[in-house]
Amino acid sequence: ALRRLVRGVLVRRRSKSGASRAFLAPPLLQGLRCARKPNRCRGMSLRRRSSLLFLLRFSATSAEADLELVRGWPERPPGSAAKRLTLIRHAEALHNRDARQMPNYFTDGLGHTAAYWDSPLTPEGEQQARLLAGKLQFRQEVGSPQLVAVSPMTRTLQTASLAFPDIPEPAAGRAPLVRPPFVATSLARERIGNHSCDGRRERVALEGEFPHVDFSEVADGADEMWEHKEVEPDGMNSTACGARAGRLLAWLWRRPEPEIAVVSHWVFLSHLLRPHGFDDAFVQMGNAEMRFVTLQERAAKPSSRSSSDSSSGPKQEL
Repeated sequence: ALRRLVRGVLVRRRSKSGASRAFLAPPLLQGLRCARKPNRCRGMSLRRRSSLLFLLRFSATSAEADLELVRGWPERPPGSAAKRLTLIRHAEALHNRDARQMPNYFTDGLGHTAAYWDSPLTPEGEQQARLLAGKLQFRQEVGSPQLVAVSPMTRTLQTASLAFPDIPEPAAGRAPLVRPPFVATSLARERIGNHSCDGRRERVALEGEFPHVDFSEVADGADEMWEHKEVEPDGMNSTACGARAGRLLAWLWRRPEPEIAVVSHWVFLSHLLRPHGFDDAFVQMGNAEMRFVTLQERAAKPSSRSSSDSSSGPKQEL
């Protein structure tokens, strides 16, 4: 059971000699030790212990199939399990605006201050998200999402809520809009660095502000991920963030809905897309931009042995 629990959370690193070995990321290993021998955690605070165990629980999902992302929404053959994904970057948030407008934002390290903790959308960002709703209705006459998987950050929750409004009784001449189910998942969070905009508010505050969202996939209480930075070997090529992106795909694959919207963050989405061969022009996403991809099982490649066997056998003339 423990082997199944930690499957998929192994990280590979190379030693100075060039050898590659697998190991459990330190917070996950510590959480596993707590799960196996609770007495080892007696000196640990309750908050720290619960955070480690939750991190272990949501991190221990592995791909049950070899999955790939392909551009666009190709026609699905009957019986296909492929999923149409709409990837959405959040609209303009407070830190996005100030980083662009304030000359001293980076030089004075303003992005590391508490003023930007879990940044909300700006008024311009709210307008971007409302316009996104119209684009989604036009684009998704086929493939309208049956689920919205959203990062549990204020800016993504706001973007998703405005982009997928619930208007059962619209103005005359307009069709009613029914909001699909929302599930917040920490797997879709931004790469965890040192910018305070990526710190999460307490779950109870988010639940009060967004009552239409299912937060059961998010740890109770304060931010359980903030202490576990995803900056190795560097912030734009994070081993831990890339592994988490793979776990999100596995989570989406296990969901029953074939049409899913994912509202997330640019750096995280770049970790999601780049391993599947997407170029920078596709990966670079502005605020409130969308990308349409299909999640499917990777086609099995014939083994070299089988291909050589077939080529060495007797050939028949047609």
